[in-house]
Amino acid sequence: MGLLRLGQMPPTVSPQTTVLDAVHAMMREKVGALAITDGPKLLGVFTERDLMARVVARGLDPAITPVGDVMTAPIRTVRDNTSVAQAAALMRANHFRHLPIVDEDRVLIGMVALRFLLWDVMDDLAAKVDDLEGYLMEDSRGG
Repeated sequence: MGLLRLGQMPPTVSPQTTVLDAVHAMMREKVGALAITDGPKLLGVFTERDLMARVVARGLDPAITPVGDVMTAPIRTVRDNTSVAQAAALMRANHFRHLPIVDEDRVLIGMVALRFLLWDVMDDLAAKVDDLEGYLMEDSRGG
């Protein structure tokens, strides 16, 4: 199982979509990031952080500003077979929280948020602790 098990297909908008409409899409879908696409081509990502740093802080009007002018681009992407550890390391090293997952043709197939990667790591660690606890507490001969 790859990264897609932890992510989902993000809402997509065109680069001409206004920031206001993009934010409405994010609120409607209850997500922190959108994929900016031109047909099947992934152009960038627009996040809550982009909204604050590139729109609000600059005093831009979200009703007329195209999301393509304030999106994060170029962006890093990964394939579904990327490990959770590799994806988390990439996100940590580059200071972003949303990672697009693409297929062999670089077509967007999903996006994963850092929090879901961290939850997966925590679940794995909890399972290992349980296994160790079971091993240590098991009665054996002579014990």
